[in-house]
Amino acid sequence: MFKLKTKHFLTGEELMRDELLALLDEAEALKKERPTHDAPNSKGKTLVMLFEKPSLRTRVSFSVAMQELGGSVIELVSAVRKKEEPEDIARVLAGYAHAVMVRTHEHSILEKMASKSSVPVINGLSDTHHPCQALADILTLKQIFGELKGLKLAYVGDGNNMLHSLMLLAPYLGIQLSYACPKGYEPNAFITRRAKARAKEGGGLITAADTPQVAVTGAHALYTDVWTSMGFEREESDREKAFDGYQLNEELVALAAPNSVVLHCMPMVRGKEITDAVADSPRAVLFQQSENRLHAQKALLKGLL
Repeated sequence: MFKLKTKHFLTGEELMRDELLALLDEAEALKKERPTHDAPNSKGKTLVMLFEKPSLRTRVSFSVAMQELGGSVIELVSAVRKKEEPEDIARVLAGYAHAVMVRTHEHSILEKMASKSSVPVINGLSDTHHPCQALADILTLKQIFGELKGLKLAYVGDGNNMLHSLMLLAPYLGIQLSYACPKGYEPNAFITRRAKARAKEGGGLITAADTPQVAVTGAHALYTDVWTSMGFEREESDREKAFDGYQLNEELVALAAPNSVVLHCMPMVRGKEITDAVADSPRAVLFQQSENRLHAQKALLKGLL
């Protein structure tokens, strides 16, 4: 029976390499079995989803995953800490539900909730980490390429929560990650050091490239994300100037390996970080990625509950 040792899932670092690989295998199995699989793993169990940020993929994928596992879902749209402390909210919800998924701004809110919760707390997204998306991304690469070790993944754009999670998880499985970010928009230095230590342990590699062209040359997979994440709208004008030259376009994609694919966690701003031509090209696997949120999170829920 598939079961994870960790209680909470906040950054992805909670999973050992063998557990991460087992989760990916479980996700693939669940995807193949989906048309006929009734998976009563979570029958009688409830997942509470707490949203401080808008959501399409996170809300729907977690809802469908929990329901297909036989459980039920309660959605709450609330600003944590407006009336109660995160620790108190966690203890209250733990008395009602079997797991809590939180999509929030401050990562510290997740840490505070996990510190007092007697049930699993899952990071649906924070300003610092997006591990559920990274699980889906790696699952997508595994489905396409099979072997992850030695795979070259290039990230071009903002050194945000998405890059943080890719750095912490992908090289831990042997992937060689190269990233290019404008000056002032690099990934967090502390997280980068942690990620490099994990990469060394897992046989992967993390390299900062001077330019997008250097990052993508020979890459098997190209990844980008929005230049202006939720909560940073006031910086949009400055960011667009800083990210000039960091668009994933046909010229940049041409430098990658012939069989390369293009990834984006979405929502995307067409014409900004990615062109229509690239987003709609046969190389783009964006919608396979989004579907894999369901399968990866279903495996995660199955392993935690």
